[in-house]
Amino acid sequence: QVAEAGRKLIWLHTYGERMVPNGEKPGQVPKGEARCTVAVPDTPDDYPETFDYNPSQRTLIVGDGKFAPVSPQVWAFEVSGLKVVQSWLAYRMKNRSGKKSSPLDDIGPERWTAEFTAELLRLLWILEHTLATYPGQAGLLDRVLTSELFKAEELPSVPAEARKAPRIHADRGPDLFES
Repeated sequence: QVAEAGRKLIWLHTYGERMVPNGEKPGQVPKGEARCTVAVPDTPDDYPETFDYNPSQRTLIVGDGKFAPVSPQVWAFEVSGLKVVQSWLAYRMKNRSGKKSSPLDDIGPERWTAEFTAELLRLLWILEHTLATYPGQAGLLDRVLTSELFKAEELPSVPAEARKAPRIHADRGPDLFES
């Protein structure tokens, strides 16, 4: 059951590319509730510069466009402190934020595209479905913790040679295939 829960999350978090369940098409995720209710204009002059969230209307506002319903939990979803939806949008605004490592980072699209809208919807749906798995995961964890468990000292010891870091070759990086 734990493995099945993990497979489902991997399927969702790889945008349907990995661990595809029987009957599903690779590269597709199930639709959620969120829809684009007002299209984001696709002209260069209307490229979104800001985004916001209205919790009382459960609406994500991207420039002049709107997406709803978006739950407060989807809007606030974070991984290791990174707010997923806000980060995704910040990288796609007219004046993008994020790390810049070269002048190439300043090259970007000149307008909001239909593909951006489709990608944003897929992200929102993935987060909706991820959050929907949480109650089942909590119940599964409770069942695991109340079942027969083993202690760490019951596991076989790790041999010293398996504890060594892989050798690094200046021209190739880590040599993962040599012992």
